[in-house]
Amino acid sequence: MDENMERARELVTALVQTNIERFMNHGGFLSPQWWLLVAFTIVPWVIWLKIVDKKRKLELVVIGLFIAIVTKLLDIVGYNLNYWDYPIQMIPLVPEAFAFDMSMVPVAYMLLYQYFKTWKSYCLGLLCMSVIYAFIGEPFCNLIMVVARISSGSIFTHSCIIT
Repeated sequence: MDENMERARELVTALVQTNIERFMNHGGFLSPQWWLLVAFTIVPWVIWLKIVDKKRKLELVVIGLFIAIVTKLLDIVGYNLNYWDYPIQMIPLVPEAFAFDMSMVPVAYMLLYQYFKTWKSYCLGLLCMSVIYAFIGEPFCNLIMVVARISSGSIFTHSCIIT
């Protein structure tokens, strides 16, 4: 194995061990924030299951899957570039924002798509949702310490949320 690749593997192993230690000892496991992340993961799907248009379920799931993939990729980029971190993790081996990437954001996009019938109204809904996420949701998550902004790249942060 290449020397750089071996060094990278060692660093990744150390990072995983550190994340697990932080999760178990200092990361708020079973804290109110941890339970909030669990709720952020489960509640949107419960709501979605109750109000989803059964006739359009496949179409909505495809949209949700696409949004989840894009959101996860943007989150990984921002996390790896040290724009943000997650002091409280729901799962120690997944340091990114699992609750947001795989639940809150995709479900919100699916519901918008379900209820806004024209592209004009859908785009207006997306804009409103993005503004709420960027300027209310993100500061709230910073306040309750489930997200910590590291870099001052707020324009990048807000543009990622808007995307």
